[in-house]
Amino acid sequence: MTQAARRRMRAILRTAVLGALTALIVASCSDGHLDVRSVPAAGWSSYGGNNANSNYSFARPPADLELSWTRPTGGPVTSPVTLNGGGDVVVSARTPVGCNFLVLDSRAGRKNFCKRMADGFWGNAAVVDQFSQPYIGEPGRFLALTGGGAIRWRKDVAGVPTSAKFVGPGHVLVTTSLGQVMILNSQNGDLAMPQAELWSAPAADPLTGLGDCVSGGSGCAISAPPAVDWAHQRLFLNFFPQGAKSSQVKALSYARQGDHQAITDQWATDLPGGVVGPPTVSADGKTVYAFSRDGRINALDASNGAVKWTHDNGGYGFGTMSVSPDGLIIPAGTIGAPLVILRDAGDRAEEVVRRDDLQTTGLSSMTAAGTAWTVVRTGADQNLELMEIDTRSGATERTLPMPDAKGFATGVAVSPTGRLAVATNIGAVYYYSPKSPS
Repeated sequence: MTQAARRRMRAILRTAVLGALTALIVASCSDGHLDVRSVPAAGWSSYGGNNANSNYSFARPPADLELSWTRPTGGPVTSPVTLNGGGDVVVSARTPVGCNFLVLDSRAGRKNFCKRMADGFWGNAAVVDQFSQPYIGEPGRFLALTGGGAIRWRKDVAGVPTSAKFVGPGHVLVTTSLGQVMILNSQNGDLAMPQAELWSAPAADPLTGLGDCVSGGSGCAISAPPAVDWAHQRLFLNFFPQGAKSSQVKALSYARQGDHQAITDQWATDLPGGVVGPPTVSADGKTVYAFSRDGRINALDASNGAVKWTHDNGGYGFGTMSVSPDGLIIPAGTIGAPLVILRDAGDRAEEVVRRDDLQTTGLSSMTAAGTAWTVVRTGADQNLELMEIDTRSGATERTLPMPDAKGFATGVAVSPTGRLAVATNIGAVYYYSPKSPS
């Protein structure tokens, strides 16, 4: 063996030994999971599609989408589905027995895994990180799971968690029905900073006031998922103060102040009759949108809560909306409401599109293709169909079938590659992929 060859061999051996030692150290200091900070999965990782609750995707759905599979869940679906980075569907269902939390494979709808969560978790949509690991709440606790469904860690909480959000790399925001606000280390569930208690002396029973979370009543402190602005380290809540007559939009900061990082109050704004559904924050972080109980959309200055404008939506319906980076807004109206597309003009909302011939049945989702996907009722039998609408002209681009679908849809989720997943409230999932090669 030449001297050069011997040097190469020694280098290879040193590299191998170093790699083995590194692996040994990692294995001895962890529970088998790489200590890499978690971030939201690419695509539709959380309630509202992203941290802002904007129901917007930068993906462009393929032109040859078709229904590739459908699957019953065994019970009603009352929260939107989310997707991991590979497009697998994460769904919560209100089933009488068996699994009620499922991860369905994108190729054929088979179960990657399923679990039985505690009764009362049904309104909770999971947030998924880049490792396909779901984070989901149930009465009294918040859980982090592996991609195979094993429990990584648990965190006891007061009340029932709302759908969680990431507030930065490695940090998960958990808000609860009894007023807790916590930011947890996604690796181990420890508090990343002191938690905030927005209600004093919360009830011991985590199910206390859960019925009011559905109606937005006074027994539920936080009845909807938060919206998060990463750039300004702010979060926005639909919050019902103890003893108040109605709920308000409340802003909190989790920015570092000197040597300390803490959750601190920023502002609170009362809306007529209270707030309905989750707030939504604009892409630039300057505006927060929320529905009030008088049927109006309210645009608030995100820095101080001042009202910029209000717009009569003719009914608040689902109390949520889709907002694009360039300021288009599609409010979710009551069941059977027309499709309306607005634009934020700074001091008012301008109507861009109105389709009175459509009966919408839930929340629309917008994409970078300049279109919106919405579920509509058609015909005398009121069957559901998935429709793509041009957001500039309002023209129908295409319609995809939803065989035997009734009721209403809980939203349209868009994968990083433009595949679509839709769930109906009666308990069925529909999945659309590009046509298979013949």
